[in-house]
Amino acid sequence: MVTIRNYRFAAYFIILLGCAAAAIAALVPFYSVGYTVDAIALSAVLTPFVVYGMLSTSLRGPWLLASGLILLGVTLAVVVDERFLNYDGYRDATVYWVPLLTMTLVLPIAYGFGKRPPYEPVPPDRTSAA
Repeated sequence: MVTIRNYRFAAYFIILLGCAAAAIAALVPFYSVGYTVDAIALSAVLTPFVVYGMLSTSLRGPWLLASGLILLGVTLAVVVDERFLNYDGYRDATVYWVPLLTMTLVLPIAYGFGKRPPYEPVPPDRTSAA
């Protein structure tokens, strides 16, 4: 028996966590009264995970998981640092450019090295006989 691993569910969970990080980054304090949504922060943090979701069927398993974990790790580090530890209204703009820069570096490399051959079906998420 050969075990075929399918990393799509992990990729979907990474996308879900990235959407949560984007929502956390977008909800910024409005004086001491409440919160407001920063649409630019929402789009800047959410864009890498939208592109990653579009590539989720094109990448082979380990490349899919590794690129998603790198995107998620960098995004969470930036959001936690900028939103919770050093919030100053995103004046240094790190939350805007770091996730996008990570996306432009990691996803083309993962696509170049881990692209699935054309017309190869996505493996099922179960054990198959050899």
